[in-house]
Amino acid sequence: MDISTVLLWYFYILPPFVLQLVVTEAMFCFRLKRNPWFPLRLTAGVLICAGALWFAACAIAFLGAVGAHGVCIAPVYLAIFLLTVGVMKICFEESFSTLLFYGIAAYATQNLAYRVYNMFEMLGLIWRLNMRIGIWQLYLPFHLLAWCVVFVAVAAVVYVSFTRPMIRRDVAHLRDLKVYALSFVALVITTFLSSWTDAYSAESQMLTLIAYLFSCCCCVFILALQSGMLHTEGIKQDLEVVKRLWEQDRKQYEISRENIDIINIKCHDLRFRLQSLRTAEGEVSREELEEIENAITIYDSHITTGCEALDTILTEKSLFCSKNDIKFTCMVDGSKLSFIVPSDIYSLFGNIISNAVEAVQKVEDKEYRLITLEVKQVGDMLLVAMENYFSGSLIVRAGMLVTSKGNEIDHGYGMKSIQMLVKKYGGDMDVDARDNIFTLKLLFPLAS
Repeated sequence: MDISTVLLWYFYILPPFVLQLVVTEAMFCFRLKRNPWFPLRLTAGVLICAGALWFAACAIAFLGAVGAHGVCIAPVYLAIFLLTVGVMKICFEESFSTLLFYGIAAYATQNLAYRVYNMFEMLGLIWRLNMRIGIWQLYLPFHLLAWCVVFVAVAAVVYVSFTRPMIRRDVAHLRDLKVYALSFVALVITTFLSSWTDAYSAESQMLTLIAYLFSCCCCVFILALQSGMLHTEGIKQDLEVVKRLWEQDRKQYEISRENIDIINIKCHDLRFRLQSLRTAEGEVSREELEEIENAITIYDSHITTGCEALDTILTEKSLFCSKNDIKFTCMVDGSKLSFIVPSDIYSLFGNIISNAVEAVQKVEDKEYRLITLEVKQVGDMLLVAMENYFSGSLIVRAGMLVTSKGNEIDHGYGMKSIQMLVKKYGGDMDVDARDNIFTLKLLFPLAS
């Protein structure tokens, strides 16, 4: 084993690889929760890696000395990768599976950038560009600069296409082990292929170029697989949350219906009681009678639309609006909603009105605290239209309102619930927010 070979690998070949890998890992993990004493832990991790690289360099030099260099160094690279994942575990308060998931994505990004640069170099683009600029005497500095440009460009494309969507999702809830297995197997294949290509690149330029292209495809496959499965898992989580909310709405509907029925019965009985009190002489003063009568005007708030579930939610929300200085007007034909399950009606209109109430409560001018709701038949379609004022700015993206609560993952389930219920009954949803007026329109097909 030649010590000069060990020093070459230790100082000039392995450190750049680790640095690139750490940079891409940081790109995926910078939002993760850090452990206490993070700088100290990171320093310890760097020292551990520095020591481990010496053994890695010795192993590679030994393999070369016994004539087994080639693909045999792939396990060394994989061991270094797993070591960096271990360092991340020291630094971040996350599960090992989460860090391994992001680590695989980071390794794929690093290898993708490296192979893209290899192809540019093999095709002579780097050399020709260097000659065109006219600083061929400074080829090595230009080589490093060109590599940095390619690395940053590839990392930027990966960040926009894969990293940003991935870090918005919670990897800890990813239960599909196939994602980990497929990703890791693809990464192992890519690593061994890269080692084989590097070892035999001088024998066939065309074969080497094909191997580089295949390696790039494997890396993109890994990133696309991870991003796609996270997106699918996110949809599953959203569906589970919305279903739980629907179940809560169903239970709340039963409670609200019973409460409103009791209130209406009591108010109705009190009216008759007031009439009898009016005929009594000297027992109750006129002021006391008026006070009691004003207290039971809640009975007049009961809304009748021809749909019991809709009556319940509209009565409930109108009482809340009246109490909070919100003008709520509705022109509703509830008889056309017979094709929707009562609990779904309660959930659908409950979310629609709750979102509107939340928006108008932020409007400082009480004159603009207005909500209008309309439900009517238009041809062979049922139109549900709601308008309300809002303050500040709202973002509509892909026909959906982006939540204003600052966290798209933890909030916005009201709108997701509305969208899912609309799809459940074969309808369409349109959202518009302009001139401080928010408009929501739903169209449902009516059975002929």
